[in-house]
Amino acid sequence: MITIPLCSIENAIDEILIEDIFDDEGNILMGKNAIINEYALKILSKFKIEKVPIYPAKEEIHLLKGLSLSFGHKENILAMQKIVTRLAAGKGVDPNRLEDVSKTLSTEINKNNQMIGQTERIKDTDEYTYNHSINVAIYSVYIGNLIGLDKDKIKELCQAALLHDIGKAKVPKDILNKKGRLTEKEFNVVKKHTVDGYILSKKIPFLKEEVREAILGHHEREDGSGYPSGLKGRDINLYAKILAIADVYDALTSERVYKEKSTPFDAIEEFYNLGFNKFSRPLLTIFLKNISQLYVNSKVKLNDGRVGKIQFIHPKKLTKPIINVDGQHINLSKYTSLKIKEIIG
Repeated sequence: MITIPLCSIENAIDEILIEDIFDDEGNILMGKNAIINEYALKILSKFKIEKVPIYPAKEEIHLLKGLSLSFGHKENILAMQKIVTRLAAGKGVDPNRLEDVSKTLSTEINKNNQMIGQTERIKDTDEYTYNHSINVAIYSVYIGNLIGLDKDKIKELCQAALLHDIGKAKVPKDILNKKGRLTEKEFNVVKKHTVDGYILSKKIPFLKEEVREAILGHHEREDGSGYPSGLKGRDINLYAKILAIADVYDALTSERVYKEKSTPFDAIEEFYNLGFNKFSRPLLTIFLKNISQLYVNSKVKLNDGRVGKIQFIHPKKLTKPIINVDGQHINLSKYTSLKIKEIIG
């Protein structure tokens, strides 16, 4: 494992932690996959942390033979950081960055003719659903990497994510894009997209049944409150559990005709409010802990109009980052009403 002595501060800037960092009493200081900046270095120095384990650069990956890494090298994580920051700022996906995050993701989106045919069908029906499907694939592959799925399973997960909403091609546009609250009858029409998607997926012969079951079950919930079958816990397909988290996260952080987009931090708060009993607790915990760190160094606007930069996100205070505003460090955990209004870059 590569380590950097903290005395070489200039070498540690912009590196990414490969492990959690704890103080002498066992309290977590910084989480795995956190990006080290000047503020983080001050914290590490304060607690006299002498060495920090980091991800290798792309050209150094050969030095870690035998060690399994979720993301291979730090460039993968930095590319993912750029993508999620663009998504949070409402700028959409830069297709040129997808291969930097995952060759599997890039390949499945761009090169599979049968799947492109299905996703283009979605695009013809509803532009949001098409973009949403790509975003869900990005977040799903991210989760898959975090939990160490192998390449074949990552590919299957990606296929399920890209096709999870193909059944919405059968939902009338006036219902999909309705600005107001759906009636019970309209919601029942929307809920059929899971079954319709499963049926449509059978027209793609190379898809495994686990992929089709994920398309069918991405609205199932751990406590049995989901649809179409009201499945619980162990009865829910692993891919479906991952899609459920990625689907809701992107829905919360995306703008629709009937709602404004939430910030990632409001989305995390919403997951807390929904309750961990709705989603796989281990998957949700690892996703929220890691996705939050990707927003470090992002430019943000606070709800009082001030603009600053995220300096640090403590693993136990994911919704309350520390913001640098004109050289002043503002700890949002010390304020009840001050919050991030939007990520702007």
